[in-house]
Amino acid sequence: MSFVPEPDTALAAYYAQTQPRVGAVLARRSLGTLDAVTIGRYAVTIGAADPIHYDPAAARSAGYADVVAPPNMLAAIVEWGIGTPEAQLQPDGTPHDGEMPLGDGDLRLRVMGAGEEMELVSPVIAGTELVLETTLEAVTPKQTRSGTCVFVTTSHTFMSAEGAVLNRNRRTVVLRNPVQES
Repeated sequence: MSFVPEPDTALAAYYAQTQPRVGAVLARRSLGTLDAVTIGRYAVTIGAADPIHYDPAAARSAGYADVVAPPNMLAAIVEWGIGTPEAQLQPDGTPHDGEMPLGDGDLRLRVMGAGEEMELVSPVIAGTELVLETTLEAVTPKQTRSGTCVFVTTSHTFMSAEGAVLNRNRRTVVLRNPVQES
C-alpha cells in the first residue's frame, strides 16, 4: 500500500497537483554562451588554481580548445540572469518562477534542501552554447519522525546546443505543511 499525505492539507493538495507530472520536462531553455571571463572569475572565486580554468595557453597545452570550466560550475549557477531581487522572493527564499515545482504560493509549504548529486559527463569549454533541460523526476511522500513530508527530485541536464550532454544534476527538496499558527 502506498503512503499519501493526510487529506485536506496543503501537502495533500500539492501532491495531487504535482505527482501526475512526474517524468514531464518542466523547462528547456538556452543559457547562452559560456565565456572565458565567466569561467575564470568562477574558478578564482572557488579557489580552483589549475591554470586551464583561466589561461587559454595552459588549456590548449592540456589539449582543450579554450579554458575549461571547473567541474561544478554548471550546477552552481542556478540563475544565470542578474538574479531575483530579495523583495520578490517567496518567504522561503526561492523565486516565484523557479524550475523546482514548489506548488501554489498560497499553500505556504515549508521548503528545505534535501540533497544534490552531480554527474560530470564532459568538460565544458569556453565558447560552448549551453542549454538546460529540467525534468520532474520524482514526487515521493514519506512519514518521518517529524511528520509528513514530500520529497521532490528534479533532474537538470546541461547540454551543448548540439545536444551533447555535459553535466547531469539531481536536486531534491523536502516540502512540509505550513506551521499551524495558534
